[in-house]
Amino acid sequence: MESIDVGTRLLLPPRLLVAAITRCETEMRQFLPALAILLTFVLAEYEDKYDRSKMPWDLRPVDNFIGLWSLQSTAGRARDLPPPTQIDYSINPIPKFGARAVNITHTYFERGAVVRHDYGFMPVKNATRRDPRVHVAYLTTSSEGWSMMEQGQVKDGKMTFHLKQFLRRSFDVGVRADLEIREFERQLELPDRNTMIMKVRAETGYDTETYTATYRRIFG
Repeated sequence: MESIDVGTRLLLPPRLLVAAITRCETEMRQFLPALAILLTFVLAEYEDKYDRSKMPWDLRPVDNFIGLWSLQSTAGRARDLPPPTQIDYSINPIPKFGARAVNITHTYFERGAVVRHDYGFMPVKNATRRDPRVHVAYLTTSSEGWSMMEQGQVKDGKMTFHLKQFLRRSFDVGVRADLEIREFERQLELPDRNTMIMKVRAETGYDTETYTATYRRIFG
């Protein structure tokens, strides 16, 4: 009996193969415009996060910090409160009600994988006749369950925060269930447009941590 190659049996007749390719090309041509519109919309939404022309006047004192920042180096001691691998300060979406605020997202990577996020807001209270200071807050909640409330001021392009309240987590998620932050100071400054320096001094239930982290702007 003549043997038949298995690969030969799987081949389509030329006429059917051409028809299948033609149909695939037609469907792709119909799909591509919709895909292009979707990608344009997504990119526009992404870029809007850093579009300073759409920033409310209330947030102007911190507009130079808007952007996506990537950690370049760290000097000092950090144990329980390491610097985020990425810091995202964005202005979208703008709340329809309530105080205007910058959106905060901290992302922490370990061996190329995301191990933690912090999400929050940075409301700004501008100077008035009665109070010439620009007040700002740094409110974050960790994916590990605890929250921090920091208050501070903006002066000469530099933001300085002090811990107002640490909310210990009330549920068990991940590690550091017994983390206690007693003192926390954060300072952010921009030596130039694409460089951000974050200085942190913290006292936890275990140790004192002090470090300086340097970030590079990668978007915004």
